[in-house]
Amino acid sequence: MSPSELIYFFIIGVAVVIAITILWFIFRKKRRVAIVLTSILVLGFIGYVLYFPTLKTNKHSEAYEIVSDYLDKNYPNRVFTVAPEHYEAGFTVGNFDVNDIETPTIGVTLQVDKDEVTEIGTWSNLEHQTQQEIWRELQSYYKSPYSLNKDLAEITKIDEWIDGELTAFALAIDDKPAIALFNYSRAGYSLLELQEGEREGYVIIEKEGYVFIYADERYQGKTVSANLVNSKEFTFNVEQQKGQLIIEKQK
Repeated sequence: MSPSELIYFFIIGVAVVIAITILWFIFRKKRRVAIVLTSILVLGFIGYVLYFPTLKTNKHSEAYEIVSDYLDKNYPNRVFTVAPEHYEAGFTVGNFDVNDIETPTIGVTLQVDKDEVTEIGTWSNLEHQTQQEIWRELQSYYKSPYSLNKDLAEITKIDEWIDGELTAFALAIDDKPAIALFNYSRAGYSLLELQEGEREGYVIIEKEGYVFIYADERYQGKTVSANLVNSKEFTFNVEQQKGQLIIEKQK
């Protein structure tokens, strides 16, 4: 039983005790009546506690049918996994983890309340990512948090570079060049910066004393250029390094 349920039954128990106290005060001269009514209240409370797991199971089953109908109606051309189908300890009654079968590592939590279905959050079952794989986390929050109505971007890692906690990735996002910079440590990881270029173009990011460059293999130019933070114009020849992550240490 969860802490919230314990509090719930504690409140009901207090209400029962108060009701019994009032009954004994009202029927203080009719002890038999007071005993009968007290027995009814106590047995009713015990019976409700014993029946509560079954009540949760039944409510969850009804909610599962509502969620299934909701998904069939709103997304008729998609197939979803909905869990848990039957109530399990540790889950909230009426809450379901839902994912498209084509994206098993990411999904949403749907809540059923009074026959209404609401999307209340997102989840990912990716384990703590290695430093080489943290770019995968972009899938769940690229541009906006994931939802059932969001089309997932196609993200592919092209190249990587690691220097201690600083991690850089050259990516293709929906066929556009991009660079993502992460900070990675034992305490966790976070996205420092993400920039995208035009299709068949290039990307340049300046960060922590480095200039990161990635030019798409189909980029038609020989050089790339950008204005750095110090207002110095930066130009680099990428003709021999297209399709690779290029790192230049600033002087």
